[in-house]
Amino acid sequence: MNAKLLVIAVLVFFLMGCSQRPECSTSAGDMTAPSAGCLVVSDGDLLLVKSMGGFYGPPGGSVDRRESAQCAAERETWEEAGVVAKAGELAVEFDNGFHLYWCESLSGRAIDISRPLEIKHADWFDPELFQHLKWRYRGQGVAIEELMASR
Repeated sequence: MNAKLLVIAVLVFFLMGCSQRPECSTSAGDMTAPSAGCLVVSDGDLLLVKSMGGFYGPPGGSVDRRESAQCAAERETWEEAGVVAKAGELAVEFDNGFHLYWCESLSGRAIDISRPLEIKHADWFDPELFQHLKWRYRGQGVAIEELMASR
């Protein structure tokens, strides 16, 4: 293996994290969503990630080909925060097709960011702090706070 390929292989290993991605918790699911994410609540706090642009939001992203929205939500939560999640019921579907699911953490509250070029920070936040955060989308914090209050 030449040196250039070795450097690329090491870089990919570093960026993807050392641990293997957990299996999806469901064999069925919504195959029509373009993107999905998780609302992971633990002890009244919500798991949020902060992008390199400085914006907060729940972990989520694009649905891969032949992947359900629920599996994508779980995968993105693990990739962005290192939290193993199980997707439950749909919390909300936004106008752009983004599906946001209520998810349960199967790995506790420990966070392990394996994508340091994409995610700057991840943590558990009390809804009372939402108004002080710089959200990725306008009104997102208020909408999520209302979802949490109605649950």
